[in-house]
Amino acid sequence: MKHIFLLLLAFTFNAGAASTYTKEQLNDMAAAGKYPEQESPVTKSIEAVSFSECKSSTLNVLNQVSGNYPAKEVVNTGVLYVVKILTNDGVIMVSCSEPDNKKVVTQSSYK
Repeated sequence: MKHIFLLLLAFTFNAGAASTYTKEQLNDMAAAGKYPEQESPVTKSIEAVSFSECKSSTLNVLNQVSGNYPAKEVVNTGVLYVVKILTNDGVIMVSCSEPDNKKVVTQSSYK
């Protein structure tokens, strides 16, 4: 599980992001239903992986992060699984697709 969390940290944004927030600020915004504006997403990786393996590893990351940062399942069906994780300097979206057995990771910086 530590490996998965380190993998998530590897996806963090560079220090030149337009805006950053503390985890406390992000949690307060999420509780109020008001999220930071985001730039257009940038695809960071596309990986061929089985749907069950993708969903399992993504769920592990979600469970590790959700106690500290806002993170949630956006879609959870038999063919698509998507999670959204807010980090200090942007949003990470991880999508698992059953029809093409792909895992796609995108990042969006805050405006």
